[in-house]
This record gives sequence, C-alpha cells and structure tokens, in this order.
Amino acid sequence: MLLLIGSVNLVNLLLIRASGRARELAIRQSLGASHWHVMRQVMTETVLLCLVGGLCGLALAGGGIGLLQTLGVDQLPLGAYIGFDGRFALVALSGTVVLGILIALPVAWFSVRVHLANAFRSASRSATTNRAAQRLRHSFIVAQICLAFVLLAGAGLLGISLKHVMETSPGFQAGQVLAGALSLPYKKYPDPAARLALIERLLAAIQNQSGVASAAVGNLAPFGGNDSSGVTAVEGVEIANGGSQQDHYRNGVVGDYWRALDIPLLRGRLLEDADNRRKQRVCVVDRAFARRYWPGCSPLGRRLNDGPVFNKDEAFTIVGVVGTVKQNKLDDANPKGTIYYPYKYWPDPSISVLVRTGMATEAMAPVLRRTALAVDPELPFYNLKPMRSLIGESVVTRRSPAVLAGIFAVVALLLTAVGTYGVLAYAVGQRRREIGVRMALGARQQQVLRQFLGLGAKLLLAGISFGMLGAWATGRVMQHLLFGVGSVHLGVVAATAGLMIGVVLLATSLPAYSASRVSPTEALRDE
Repeated sequence: MLLLIGSVNLVNLLLIRASGRARELAIRQSLGASHWHVMRQVMTETVLLCLVGGLCGLALAGGGIGLLQTLGVDQLPLGAYIGFDGRFALVALSGTVVLGILIALPVAWFSVRVHLANAFRSASRSATTNRAAQRLRHSFIVAQICLAFVLLAGAGLLGISLKHVMETSPGFQAGQVLAGALSLPYKKYPDPAARLALIERLLAAIQNQSGVASAAVGNLAPFGGNDSSGVTAVEGVEIANGGSQQDHYRNGVVGDYWRALDIPLLRGRLLEDADNRRKQRVCVVDRAFARRYWPGCSPLGRRLNDGPVFNKDEAFTIVGVVGTVKQNKLDDANPKGTIYYPYKYWPDPSISVLVRTGMATEAMAPVLRRTALAVDPELPFYNLKPMRSLIGESVVTRRSPAVLAGIFAVVALLLTAVGTYGVLAYAVGQRRREIGVRMALGARQQQVLRQFLGLGAKLLLAGISFGMLGAWATGRVMQHLLFGVGSVHLGVVAATAGLMIGVVLLATSLPAYSASRVSPTEALRDE
C-alpha cells in the first residue's frame, strides 16, 4: 500500500512537472529532436531521481538500524534480529531503479504526446489547463486518499486485535511469577527416582529463600516454548468411524504448581508430593478436558491412559479439575486440554521452575541461579524471565505487524498530504492570472477560498468513499490475522475518516489560502 501511494504521488508530481515543461519540449521537437531523444531524457531524469532517492533511503536505513541497536533491539517488539544486510540493500536499490522505469513510462508518454501548436498556445496568456489533465491529477489524489485510508484502517484493526489479545486472561495470575528452564544431566540422573529426588531438594532450597511464596516444577510451563502433547485413551469413550483421538497437553508436576500460578481448583483435590510415592495412579485435568468428554457431568473417578489404547492396569484416576491455562497462545480459542500427572510418571529431564515471589522478579532471578548451582553446579538456569515477559514474547507475531503497519500508516498520511498539497498548489500557480482577473472583476477572497476548499472536499469525499470499500475488503482478507474484531469496526472507520479529513483539509487549506490572497495587480503584471 505504501509503495503504491508513493508511486502514485511521484507519477502525479512528475506529470505536473512535465506539463510545466510542455513549451520547452515543444520547442526542442520543432528544432528536430526526435521522440526517442525526449523519452530518453525523461527516463534518465526520472530513474536518476529514484536512484538517488534509493541511496538516501539506504543511508537512512543504516542510520536507523544503528539507532535501534543503541536503543536496544531486544527490547523492541519486532521479534527478529535486525541488521543491515548487503544483499537485501542491493535488492532494494535495484527495486528503486525498476520503480523509476515504471514511473517514467507514463511521464515519457505524456512528454512525446505533446502537440506542438497546443503547447505553444498553452504558454500564452489565454490558455488554461485542459479538463482531461485536471481529471487525471484529481484521480491520482483520490487514489492516494483511498490507499491511505485502507492502510490506516488496517493498522487500526491490527491494533485493536492486539489489544484484545493482551486483555485475554491466560488462565492464571502472571504477576510476581518467575519462570526458568533447567535440563537435568542424563548421565548424572538417569532414572526417574534420581531426578525426582534432585527436584525435591531444589524446591526445598528455593522455598527456604526469603521472598518466595511458593515454588513448583513442571515439564510444561505456560509460554515456555514447550509443546508436550499426545493422544489420550479415555475409559468408555469410543472413537467414531473415521475419527481420531484428541491431542492433549501432558504435564508432570512437583510441588505446589497451582498455587505458584494461582490456578483455581474447581472440583476435587490437587496433586500432592505424596502422589509421587503412592501406588495409586492419579491425575488432575483442566476444565477444557473435562468439558470435552463429560459436559455437564463430574469427571472425578473417571479413568484414562496416556496413549492410544486404554489399559485398566495402568490407568490414571481423575481426582481433581482445575481452570484451563493458555499454554502457548493467548488467542487460543479452542484449548487442547491439559492432564497433570505426578512427575514420576512423566519424568522428562527438561523441566521448568515456577516461583511466586513477594519481591521484584528481577531481584529474585540471581537468587534462583545461586540456589540451583548450590544444589548442583551442573544446573544453570536458562531463559529465566518473569512470566509477564514470556506472555509478551508470545504475542510478538501480532505486535510486530501492528507496530509496522502503524509506522507505514503515518508515512502514508505524510505522502498523501504532500501529494494533495503539491497538486493543488500547482493548480493555484497555473490559474494565478485567472484568479487575478476574477478578483479584479469583483470576486471576493472568501469565494476563491471556498472554491479551492470545495475542490479539496470533493476529492476527500471520493477518496474516503472508495477507501471505506477497500477497508471493508481488506478487513475480510485479514480475518485470519485478527482476534475478536470483525471486518468492519465503526470506531476504526470513524477515527480513520476523522484523521484523513484533518490531514487532507490542512493540505488543501494552504494553497486555498494562497489563492485567496492573490493580488490582481501583481498577477496581471506577472503575466
């Protein structure tokens, strides 16, 4: 959209410039210059302008990347490494040359189509711009306003979608929670019993630290990047012909996992550390799992197996139901459902430590690192971050498009304002003698001002009308990117229209005011 707006702007301004040189080109052709010579000059000038603009853009990009690195790229919502890539710079520079050629074609065509007699006549005092040229320029302004409206509306939809995502509850209280990952050395802790003993020592050491309210270990911490899931066989649930078993998250836990995350208990009881030593196999499921298999009924006492086949000798009995937690995405509208097992039945060496603290999470991080190394020097934490940061990182794929679209929309507004001002300012300059004559015959400043403001308002109304249709179509195309937002949002449309009206009318009012201040004496003397 931004490239189209910039291209339309350039074509419009270059056509205006070419019409101003119509007499010069006519003289050259009358002296023997061929169409090829005229086209070559116009093409060379336009491509050179675009090439210089591309070089300036690369310089600006290099400086901007340096600024981002100074500010701290890792703190920006872009979700990727940012650096100056020479290959991409070459592609971009080549693109400006190609764009220059495409922009130069209509300008060159206009230049060689100049009728010599009309060109000489247009330089006389009695000439005015023909209606076809005026319509072309005005249509370009309408196109710019339409494209800018679509881009602004799209940015608004992405922004509101991001807001809705950020306001979605993850199913637990993320404040004051610190999460970190550990990988237990397999050679040192090869069996589940050894891993469980180490984890219990680690949790005891963490609980003894001041400021720790609760601590737990799980091999599937929310937003930790883990996606441990698999099929589950549920007693009494038959799979229809052609159907498939549902995939569910699996989490082996130790400690007060639900208190650490403040996940509510809905039915029954929670898992206890003693469940890691009892012969009875028990588990806890979340509400999404319970609703899938027993809607409106209690799942307590029901049995299930991890795997595709139900085996009553190795079945787990459900003893509790807890709230549903978003594991990886805040915008997950259909959660898989989670099963919580005692750690000894799911003894993954990759674990996550969750700590709820009464102090700042940044201050607790070094305490956790020292505590883990004191328990075992081969237990360094990695990806130790506040839970809020992990949640924020999970929406980077939504935040980045919203931020970039917002930046592009601002640039589009500036280009639209420049294009509108440039065309109307040229129209005022071209009609300066006509305005002077009209004012000499009694026209008032308010009438001239109203005429040009009315022209700007007509172009604005047409651009916004087409822009609304484009925004609706764009919203429908963007539905897979949006969350909780329809293809049309009245607030976004109203805000976009208000912003476009303000910017375009400001760009229109300057040349309109200039036209109303034309002095009849000076205008006629200039002629």
